[in-house]
Amino acid sequence: MMNKGTLSNLVSGTLLLTGLLLAATETGAAASDVILSIGLFAFSGGITNALAVKMLFDRIPGLAGSGVIQSRFTEIREEIKRLILDQFFTEENLHQFLREKTAEVDLLSYLKGEDGGNPAVTFVETQWDRLTRPEVLDPLLDEQVEKILESSALGGLLSLVGKDTILDIVRTFVGSFTDSLKKKVLETARDFSANPSTLGLELDVERLVADIRREVDSLLERRLEDLSPLDVKRIIEDVIRKHLGWLVVWGNVFGGLIGLGAYLLRDLLP
Repeated sequence: MMNKGTLSNLVSGTLLLTGLLLAATETGAAASDVILSIGLFAFSGGITNALAVKMLFDRIPGLAGSGVIQSRFTEIREEIKRLILDQFFTEENLHQFLREKTAEVDLLSYLKGEDGGNPAVTFVETQWDRLTRPEVLDPLLDEQVEKILESSALGGLLSLVGKDTILDIVRTFVGSFTDSLKKKVLETARDFSANPSTLGLELDVERLVADIRREVDSLLERRLEDLSPLDVKRIIEDVIRKHLGWLVVWGNVFGGLIGLGAYLLRDLLP
């Protein structure tokens, strides 16, 4: 599809050719003069602006200053990073965001448990099972029973029952107790919220803001280093080139008006 800049240049070029043909055939002298003047100035304005747009993006041999985007891509790249940091990730913006969101944020909502379950429940289950394994509990129970047998006034009486029998009773009791306690803890974990204010904690906002800015800066630096001059040109071209067609259109329009004015002034001047 033809863009508006090219179309306007074709219109002004057609006017210019029409004026030249009329002047060459000496047909309608007055009409040919005004058409030629408007067409010449309009085409000059349009083609000049079209060349300027071309020079902005592409190097043209012999024209100093052409291809400025590609030749200055390092500065443009740095300016993109500075713009993002200074406009979107300023310390003031980040402080305001954290002040507004800290009371609402639930850190657990950003974590995933096993099979998409509640991460707090998953954590309690895995840690509970790890800490209540026989190889962990048995040495502790054996140590405590040994202390009771040695120090308690009932130690002598309990020794008649036998240490192994006592350990079996204690293991059964502790196992039943930990199972019941685990159910209660899991019920609490299901409703657990990791909101800092709920936990009685306060975010170190200054450190968090500094870390966010440092990580964003590092991320932008790595990504922008991967951009070649051609990549920078394409990014800017995708954003603004289609709108630059209006420069060509208005170059034709104002050029045509100047041409009309020049024709009228020619008749007014002695």
